[in-house]
Amino acid sequence: MGLALACAGLAYLVWALVAGISREVMQELIRSAFAHPGKMPDLTRVVKIFFVDAGIAIDLVGLGWMAASLVLVALSSRQRISISWAWTCAIVQAFLAALGSVLVSYSAYLPFFMPAAGASDATVMEKVSALSLPVTLALAVLVWLAFLLFLLAERAKVNRRGPTMRDGLKTMYR
Repeated sequence: MGLALACAGLAYLVWALVAGISREVMQELIRSAFAHPGKMPDLTRVVKIFFVDAGIAIDLVGLGWMAASLVLVALSSRQRISISWAWTCAIVQAFLAALGSVLVSYSAYLPFFMPAAGASDATVMEKVSALSLPVTLALAVLVWLAFLLFLLAERAKVNRRGPTMRDGLKTMYR
C-alpha cells in the first residue's frame, strides 16, 4: 500500500511539474519576439489555449486524478479491489503528463520558423493559470498527507485488535 501511495503522489508531482513548466514555456514563447499571436502556427495556438488559458483545468484534473488514485489505494487496502488499479491509475497519469510535455515541446519549436513580431500582454486567464498551480500543488500535498494518515490509522487499528476472520475473507471476488 505504501508504495502505491508514494507512486500516486509522485505521478501527481510529474503532472504538476509538466503543467507548470509547459505553461511557463508557452508564456515565454508568447512574450518572445519570435511568436506574435497573429503569426503563431495553428498547433502552437491550440496548445497555448490548452496549457495557458485553460491551465487551471489541467491543474484541477491532475488533482482529481491523484485523488482517484488515492481512493483506489484506500479501497485496495480494505481488499475491495486489486492494488493494480491504483498502480495503473497513477502510471497512466504520469504517461499522459509525459505526452503533454512532448506536445508542448513540439509546438514551442514551431514558431521559430515564423518571422519575428511584437509580443502581446497576458490575458486574465493566463494570470489566473499562473496562480493555480501553486494552490493545487499545496492542496495535493494536503490530500496526499491526509490519505497517508488515514492508512496509518487503519493499520494501527488492525495492529491494535489483530486480524479477524472477516479481514481474511475480504477479496475482490465478492
